[in-house]
Order: sequence, then C-alpha cells, then structure tokens
Amino acid sequence: MPRERTATACWLAALVVVGTLAAVVPAGVAAAGPSSPSATQNVSTGSDALAADAQSNSPYGTIVPTAIEKTDDATIAGGAVLPENYSVRDVPETVNGSIVRVEDGRTVWQQTFSTANTTTQIAEIEVGPDGDVYAVVSTRPTQVESYPAETTTEVVHLTADGDLTWRYDLDTTGYAGVASAGGMLSATDQGVAVVHALPDDAGVRLAELTGGDAIWTETYDVSAEPTTLRATDDGFLVAGTAGYSNPWVLQTSASGAVELNTTVRGSVDQRVAGAVPTDDGGVLLAGTQSTFGGTYSTNAWVSRLDDDGVTRWSRVYGTDVRANVQGVAAHDGGVLLLERGEYSLDGETTLRLRGVGADGAQQFVESAAFTGSVTATHFGDDDVTLAGVENALEGNFTVGTTTVDVPRRGDGEYAFEADLGPTSNETVYRGQTLRFADANAGEETYELLALPGERDEFEPHVVRRITFEGDEAILESATLPAGEYVLRNADGDALVLDEGDVVDTGDREAAAFELASQDFFHLDTNRTFVDAAAGEDGVSMSLHSDRTNYVLHASVTDSNDESVSADELEAAFETVDGFDGVETVDGREVARIEVGDDEDVRLNVSAAALDAGLYEVTVASPDTRDAGAVTSARVVVAQDADREIGVSLNRSSLTVPADGTAAANVTLTGVDNGITALSLSANRTGEPAIRPRLNPQINASSVSVGAGIGRDEASTETTVFEARTGNGSVEIGTLTVGTDRFGEETVATGNNTVAFRVDWVVDEDGTPYSVPDPITVPVEVVESTNATEGSDEPGEPDEGGVVSGGSASGGSSDGGSESDSGSGSAGGSASGSSGSGTATAAADR
Repeated sequence: MPRERTATACWLAALVVVGTLAAVVPAGVAAAGPSSPSATQNVSTGSDALAADAQSNSPYGTIVPTAIEKTDDATIAGGAVLPENYSVRDVPETVNGSIVRVEDGRTVWQQTFSTANTTTQIAEIEVGPDGDVYAVVSTRPTQVESYPAETTTEVVHLTADGDLTWRYDLDTTGYAGVASAGGMLSATDQGVAVVHALPDDAGVRLAELTGGDAIWTETYDVSAEPTTLRATDDGFLVAGTAGYSNPWVLQTSASGAVELNTTVRGSVDQRVAGAVPTDDGGVLLAGTQSTFGGTYSTNAWVSRLDDDGVTRWSRVYGTDVRANVQGVAAHDGGVLLLERGEYSLDGETTLRLRGVGADGAQQFVESAAFTGSVTATHFGDDDVTLAGVENALEGNFTVGTTTVDVPRRGDGEYAFEADLGPTSNETVYRGQTLRFADANAGEETYELLALPGERDEFEPHVVRRITFEGDEAILESATLPAGEYVLRNADGDALVLDEGDVVDTGDREAAAFELASQDFFHLDTNRTFVDAAAGEDGVSMSLHSDRTNYVLHASVTDSNDESVSADELEAAFETVDGFDGVETVDGREVARIEVGDDEDVRLNVSAAALDAGLYEVTVASPDTRDAGAVTSARVVVAQDADREIGVSLNRSSLTVPADGTAAANVTLTGVDNGITALSLSANRTGEPAIRPRLNPQINASSVSVGAGIGRDEASTETTVFEARTGNGSVEIGTLTVGTDRFGEETVATGNNTVAFRVDWVVDEDGTPYSVPDPITVPVEVVESTNATEGSDEPGEPDEGGVVSGGSASGGSSDGGSESDSGSGSAGGSASGSSGSGTATAAADR
C-alpha cells in the first residue's frame, strides 16, 4: 500500500493554553519489554458508530487530530476526544486518546485509549506497507503536581481493521516535543523502528519492533533530542538537536550499527525539524535558526552535510518575517518546508510553503492561511493537508481540514551575489555572503577551519567544505558562529587573503580573518508617544554598532503589519542624516540610510508625518539581518481625535500605614473599540516618602513596568502592548502606594499626593484615543497598626484602601536597579532600591 510521509502534530496550541493537550510525548525513555494493556480500549465499526459531536463537525468524528497519515484509500487520524462544551479555560478531568480510520468521509473504525483522571493523546501515527497502524500513545495525570509527571508512553500496533494486537512500553517520565517530520516512528519491512532520548541524558535509543518485541536495540552515547527518524535504503537516518542548539545527525545500518554520529558544533542556535538523505550519502537538514539581538527573530534554515558529516553549505531563508519550521519533507531532490509565521488561536494562522533545492537555491515560497490553530499536518506528493481547531476560546470549537497545493518548481529565487571578500587579519560580519577566489583552485575542494579563541575549549576543526567553480566560491556566513577562521587548500596550506583573493600561503596567524556579529542591542527612543495634534513631531532613535561604513534599512509597519506608504516613509525619514531614498525590499518599503564612520547612530524621525496609529519601526543592516542585526521600537502617533476615554479610581484618597500599602482599582471608561496598547504613569514629590506602583491586570502579551526613587521623589510607569479587552468600562489594574525609605531615614506620618495619569491608549486598530487630564490622589500616612498582621488575603485592599500584609519597598542601599519578569495577563511589578536608581519588570509571552 503506497504511503506518504506525515508531519506529526506539535501545534495543539489552542489547548496548550491550559497545559492540557500539548502535542508532546515524554522524553527520558528506556525501552522495556512488551506490556499488558493498562488502559481501556474499544473498537467501533460502521458508518454510524461515531455520531459527530454537535460542536465539532470534524471530518475525523469526535477527534481533534494531533497526527494524520493518508494512504490511497483512507485517512488514519489520531488525537484527543474532547468532552462536550470543551473550553481551553476549563481543564476536563479525563481526556481520551483515539485513532480513527476514515474512508470517503465515513468512519470505518475507531480505537480509543482511556484511563480515568488522565490526559491521553496520540502523538504520532505511522502506517506500515500492509496497512497496519503504529502509534505513539502518551498518558499522564490531568492534574500534574510535580515535574516530570508520571507518564506512560507506548508504541501500539493496530491491524488494518483497527484491532489492537500489542503495546510496547517505553517507560517515560518527562516530556519532549514530537518532531514534525517523522518523529519517533518509521515503518519497516519487519515492523516499526522507534527512537527516543533516555532519561537523565543517558543517551538516545533506537530499536526495531515486531509483534510487540524488540528485534534489536542500540543505545548511542549522545545528549540529544531526536526529532526525526527515517528508514533509508540501507538503514536509518536520525536527526535532532544536541545541547538545545546544535544540529545532530545519526546514520546507522539496518541493525543500528553506527555509520555516522556527528554534532554540528557552533554557537548559533539551530533546532532541527527534519532531515532528508541525499543520493550521495549526505543529509539535508532543516529547521529553525534563532537570533538574539535588539529583537528576537526566528527564520527557516537548511544545511547540506556530506557523507563525512561536514557542512557543504548552510543558508537562512525568509529573513523579512519571523518563522518557525513545523514540517520538512523530501521534494524534487531537495526539501519542502512548512513554516508557521503569525499565529492565532481564533483568527488566521499564517503559513508558508518553501521549496529549497539540493544546491540551497530557493525554488519557491508561497503563503497560505489556516483559520484557528493547526494541530496536525500531512505531506503528500503534490499537496499538504492541514487539520486543526477553530473557535477554541469560545467553548464552541470546530475541527476542519484544508489542503494546500505545493507550488511548482521555480527558476531559483535565492540570490548568491557576494557582499565582499575577506581580508586576512581584518573583520567581516555574520550574514554577509563571502567571495573567495584562487586562480589555482580549479574544481578542487577547500576547507574553512574554525580556530579556537582564548576562552574556547574546542580544537581547530573544519566547518565548511567549499568547492571552487571557475576559480571562485561563495560562502554564506549567517549560520556560522562569530570567531576566527582560516581557508586552507587541498594541500592543507593556510591561504592569505586580500578581499577574497588568495595572494599567498602562510601560517594561521597570517592567514586568519575574523567573522564578527553586528549587534544592535537596542533601538532607544526618547519618547514612545508623539501628540502631533499638540504640535509634537520628532522622535530621536539611537543605536550602536562596532561596525562603521555600512547601510541601514528602516521600515515602519502599523498594527496590522502593513508597511506605511513610500511617501509617508520618505516624509518621516528625509531629515535623517544619511537618508538616501526609499526602496522596496521583500515587499516592504524601507528607508535607505548610509552610515559613516560613527559607531553611534542617531535617527531624528518626523513621526508626525505618519497617520494616527501604533507603529513598529524596524532597523536592520541588509547584509547581516539574517544573522540577527535587527532591532525595533514602537511609536504611537496621535493626530486630532474626538474619542476621549475617561479614567476613574474606586477610591478618591488612600490611607497608608507607615509600614504598609494601599491600593485603588483603575478603570477606563468610554472604550468603544477595545484596547491593544496603553501607557500609565504616576509620581510623587516631597515628604512623606511614599512610593507609587502600577500593576496592570489585563490580558496582554507584553507588559513592562519601570520605577525610580530618589530622596525627594518617586515615580512609576507601565506600558502594555498586544492587549485584548472588551468595550465600555475596562478595569486595567491597580495603583498601589506604599511607604518607602531612602537610606536610613524614617518614614514620617503626614499628607502627600500622587499624580496619576493615562499617558496614551491605543484601540484594536492601532488608533489612539484622546486621554483625560491627570488625577491627583491625596495620600495620608498614619501610624502603623496591627491590621497588617494575619491577613488572609495579602495584597487585597480593605474598605479603606489599605493592603494588609501587602508588599513593601525594596532595601536600604543608596542606589541601584532591580528587575523582575513574569508572563500572562497580570503583568509584573518591580520595586527598586531605596535610593537613587530605577527598577524595571517585564512580561513577554
């Protein structure tokens, strides 16, 4: 029976909200013998055995699929059977796993795995050549009290008619993500192969099973997370990630004997999503590369290793957008990548299909969309099937399927033009495409050698093999870590370079060149909010890079991720030093800025040239952005608006014990189009020394809180982005006031005030509201009482606004800073030293 490769689910993200149903299997596995069934199973047959849930209308019956496999005449789906009226906000006591066979929209049979008070899910499915079904079934307690949870993971076998014949227990205790292109299982002529990590970093085990027994098992001494397994013509190909960030490849014989076991060393963060063998014994690896700089970015990455495990080429794709590679399949001699871009629980999830040839050239890239959250994917010869859930947050979910055609092969869209050639004892930058030329090279293969630095523990080693064609060779450097390198010829000589040309041979010291990262850690702005209606205009943006004499591209996108027009962009950046016009790059308008000899760059942008809205300004160096040379900042522009919101506190004044706190709830009124971003601030001056804090309590993805304190003043501010609220009156958090001490002084009783203000508020469309005037809040500091002792609800205000047992101020040093972090809807709070300094907190999810 012909088979197609399936991408196992790892996206049950709508259900991950409560941590109930992530498409994961436990890692830390130790193959044991066959086990007797430990859960209840049942097989239903017939077209009406599965009455589709009224809430589901799923093509897979009552199952939310987490894995699907398609054959010529059927679809085998595995997943979770969710209870009626399921909502991600309510954790069900029991979730059953189930496998179903569907033919022409009709359910032929269903096998269910159920144990009370557990969550059971089907993590992967593989169909054998005779139609037999193999699956990974994972069961853990629904209420997890400690980690790793006691988890049972089994490989199970069903006949083509759905009969359960055997189960093989892998003795798992922890968790690991299932790969999206092959995962743990691969069908063989004798049965099925399974690969998994052992607990406590004890290695990786590969076994072949038949009839519920292991034909053979092999354990490999490597600390790695395998994420893909493929049966090859003469053995098995396993790939994954070692040490959280390094690609790892294992090639074995048909009985598990090692033929290649290598880790691609480097400091670049790369996680393998899939691997495809090449005809000459090599491997195409693909996955996601992460870069950390002023902004965090993830992009698609593909490498080709030769039969010795040495990289021939390695490239990054799609650097104009953030992407996570979710699936990899063999395609047209190269690989097909399925990438997830913008993600949504209930709206559209952005997907891309990208074809990469055997030489690394991009053959095509095409966008697709899925409404809701994709939970399972299947790669066919000519199309990709996406399955998932919609309306998961509404308690009225539906399950649907979309088929996306794989684009035809293009002419190759990936540019190979060199940026420059390295010169020995000089610096080039990661991301640049480097040219090498040697009149004596012919078609020989040269090697690029990585040299250890003062603090590196590794020995010199080959990181690339470069074949010269027409006496020239091209090397893309985005996936290489920063460091020193030497090019050496087929005779082993180190080559001295002048702008990429080989001019001599020499020792390593004379021949080495440096590959550095162009880091932009921050795009600092002197203001976030520009009230153009009040005559405000400019925003000063500054960044630093050790590199000089290069080009910057600056783009501006609104809250819908759409670029502003070329005219708006030119009007905003035309006064910036070095501005050289507007270009279109990767479908976006960018301002071209030429940077001279200064390492510190200041961009004086006329923000008032933009329409009212919330904008993200992104600055990148075009030749190094795919290696992380990108940073961004947000700017809110307010034009004339007649939508004024109101603000109210549930207490007109606050009474604070000398060693306690008091709080008032903050509510915004007149909200007619939701809130997606806002900024609040509060401050006091003079005595007595009280300290305000703002604690946002709305559903948001990004919350930052800052605070400062000095001898005669204290201030706080909070900024929220990517929020989701309703309309009307919206409670957004609390204003808390506490006593504080600067140095060794005591807190006196008496009266003071706190000035509280709404700095700006932006609606769901990114358009600012008009904000009200500041509020002056009287505060009285009174003698300490015993009311602060023994409170049942610390941090909650009583009728007078006093927080019994609430958190007080920081330490008694003379200055400094403090930071904290958190996530979720409540944001974070921070308290700084009782001296001159600042404190910040952030919650980014």
